[in-house]
Amino acid sequence: MTVHVPILLQTIVDALVEPFEKLPEEAAPHWLVDCTFGGGGHTAALLQALNAPHGVIAFDQDEGAIERGLERFSREVTEGRLKLIHLPFSQAAETLSEHKVLGLMADLGFSSDQIEDPARGLSFLREGPLDMRFDSSHGQSAYEYLSHATESEVAQVILELGEERFSRKIASAIVRARSEGGLPRTTTALADLIVRSVPSEARRGRIHAATRTFQALRIYVNRELEELDQLLEKVLPQIEIGGRVAVLSFHSLEDRKVKQYFKHREGLFRQVHKKPIEADESEVALNPRSRSAKLRIAERKAHEGPR
Repeated sequence: MTVHVPILLQTIVDALVEPFEKLPEEAAPHWLVDCTFGGGGHTAALLQALNAPHGVIAFDQDEGAIERGLERFSREVTEGRLKLIHLPFSQAAETLSEHKVLGLMADLGFSSDQIEDPARGLSFLREGPLDMRFDSSHGQSAYEYLSHATESEVAQVILELGEERFSRKIASAIVRARSEGGLPRTTTALADLIVRSVPSEARRGRIHAATRTFQALRIYVNRELEELDQLLEKVLPQIEIGGRVAVLSFHSLEDRKVKQYFKHREGLFRQVHKKPIEADESEVALNPRSRSAKLRIAERKAHEGPR
C-alpha cells in the first residue's frame, strides 16, 4: 500500500505519451522509463495511457519499493508490459541499451512512503535512526558519516548541499557533541541539536531550522547529485529521436543541473517549455509537497554533433 501522491501526473503523462501516438500500428515495442518507481503512481498512469505492445521499464534503488511493485502490478509484469528493476537510475544505461526507449521520467524527490517510514530517518518530524539512505544495504548512514567527518567537512556539506547560512555553527555543535560522547543517533535528537545551535531568529523562520541540514545530509549520503549527473550524461542520450524526457526536481541544486544540461545540449534536446512547469494552486492545496516541484520537459532531436 502506498501513500505517495504523484506530482504533476497528467502533465507528465500527456507529454511522454504523445510521441507514442505517432508510431505506426505495426511498430515494434517501445518503452517509457520511470527512473524513480517509488509508489508506482506515475508508472500506473503511464501504463494506462500506453497501448500494447508498448510498456514501462521502472527502476528503484529501494528494494522494498520493487517488491511492493511486483505485488501491485503482477498482471502487467506477467504480460511483459512492465519491467521492474532494482537498480539506481545511474546504472540504467546498460539495461536501456537493449530497448527502444521513447520516453523517460525522473522524479528526483523521495516518496511519501519513505518519509512516513521512521526507520528511514528522513524526517525530523518522526523519531527514527539517523540513517537517511534510500537503499539501506549500501553505503554509510548519516550517523556513520557524522561519526568520523571533520568539522570543516560537515560545514561544507551543509553549506553546499543545504545552502544553510549557519552551516559552521551547526557543524561545530555536531562535532562538539561527538567529542563529548553525545553524537545524536536519532532524527529528533539531531534536529533538537540543530535548533539549539542556530540564532534565535533562525528558529522562528518560515521553515524548520533543521530542514536544510537534513536535506544536505540526505543528498550527501545518497550521492544524489552524482546520481543525477550519471542520469543526464549516460542515460538521457539513449532516448530515441522524437522521444521525450521529463525531470521533476525539488530543490535548486537539482533544477540547476537539469537546466544547464539542456542548455548545453541544444543539439541533442529541445526544451518543450522555456520555463519549468510548477504545480497550480489546486494541486498545492491537495498535496503541499508539490509546492517546491519544478518540471522540465525536453524532446530528443538528433545525434549530438560537435559542441
